[in-house]
Amino acid sequence: MDTRVGSYLGTEIGGKWWKRFRRDGFFARGNGEYWLDDRALCFRRYLTKAPLIIPFEKMTGLRLGTWHAGKWVLGKPILKVLWRHEGQELSSGFYVSKADELIREVEARMAPSTRAR
Repeated sequence: MDTRVGSYLGTEIGGKWWKRFRRDGFFARGNGEYWLDDRALCFRRYLTKAPLIIPFEKMTGLRLGTWHAGKWVLGKPILKVLWRHEGQELSSGFYVSKADELIREVEARMAPSTRAR
């Protein structure tokens, strides 16, 4: 497993920065490590055991932005993973180095109908 360092900035519900998804471990922001496996993007915050998991089959798109869920990273690119979970439209934000490279890797694993940004 090839892990890389990054930061999880939170998950918005319906594109509203003040409305945060707080279930399944997605409530706490933090630094950690991420990796891709056969089925999902996984992110484990430091000092936690269970990773956050976003399955490729639930992803609806990827975007880059400069802020997410009320957080700003000095204007550096933030990867926004758009996905659906139990009828909710979610957007999880990650600060990672080489975001463009990660986008290419994730898009290659997503369903063909959701690859366009």
